[in-house]
Amino acid sequence: MRSSKLVALTCSAGVAAMVILAPPDAAAQAASAAAMREAANTFLAALTPVQRAEAMMYFNHGERFNWNESPGPRLGVVLRELNDSQTQAAMDLLRTSVGESAYHKIRMSLAREPVLSAMQRTPRGAALRAPDLFYIAVFDTPSATDPWGWRFEGHHISANFTIDGDRISNTPFFIGAQPNDLSADMADAVRQAADQIPADLTARMLPGEEDKARALVQSLDASQRAIAVVTQAEPYGNGRSGGREADMLTGINNMQTTPLDPPGLLGSQMTAVQKTMLVDLVEEYLTRMPEDVAAERRSRLLEGSAPDAIAFRWHGSIESGQAHNYTIQGPTFIIEYAQSRGDTVGHIHTTIREFEGDFGLDFDTQ
Repeated sequence: MRSSKLVALTCSAGVAAMVILAPPDAAAQAASAAAMREAANTFLAALTPVQRAEAMMYFNHGERFNWNESPGPRLGVVLRELNDSQTQAAMDLLRTSVGESAYHKIRMSLAREPVLSAMQRTPRGAALRAPDLFYIAVFDTPSATDPWGWRFEGHHISANFTIDGDRISNTPFFIGAQPNDLSADMADAVRQAADQIPADLTARMLPGEEDKARALVQSLDASQRAIAVVTQAEPYGNGRSGGREADMLTGINNMQTTPLDPPGLLGSQMTAVQKTMLVDLVEEYLTRMPEDVAAERRSRLLEGSAPDAIAFRWHGSIESGQAHNYTIQGPTFIIEYAQSRGDTVGHIHTTIREFEGDFGLDFDTQ
């Protein structure tokens, strides 16, 4: 989420918000950059030569941009092939890269894979869903001077990192969940799988992302809803009404995404209370980063008048238990949430994207 450009963001009502966005402060992320580098080198050192060859690719390998959230094999080394100490090193790298909150969310998502396996209609579908079918790829040798990257990916998770010195890109970042609520009614075999999940991983997934957004949309008056809310049957904008990939308007396995038009209701069109709710919702997604990385993003995206240029758009019913999607769009980034697969609830997809900075593609312009 980075840019130093003057940006104009317009909404369908013709209101424009102008903000100057500061360039990213690399020094503010130096601690995480160093910790990620150390954890990545520790992980690589724990691998056998054959495993290391599977895990490592050169920096600009096409696989670095080949991201997806669907189940199935990828390039990289798979958790299933690692011993306990190697797995711990892999998970330590993940925890270092995403912070404690996101690490817990990812573990909750992985723990649901046996439940999804029990829900499948075919043996092949069942076999593709397991908590050890997640792949780690490292792009070039982790270095303090040369760019490198790494990825943790499998069903419902795609965490992509590019590091250049003390600069960190952590998008695209996808976290999904199914079933998000383990208290829902389930067939006997599915319930048996759910009952095997450790107690600390059984809470409802992504509650803040859903509840804070619904509270915001329900707070809007009629004129604000006319800008912010569309029904599931209405086009979203940009001709994307029927073009969702994995429920996402922003797409999957694309190197870059583009802004939605119209973007929704701007922060400048909200009351002070609503704008605070919008900022709190964005903060929910900043918990998917180490504290220093989140602080750097916060200083550029949420301080001063910056929230005036952030837009919120809701798609679907505003009532609990009904299919819905939403986006939060700023001048340089977009956050997307979808819980609408088959016009039902229980299956959530979320992403954080940067229009110019996914995979660190804007590093050479800073």
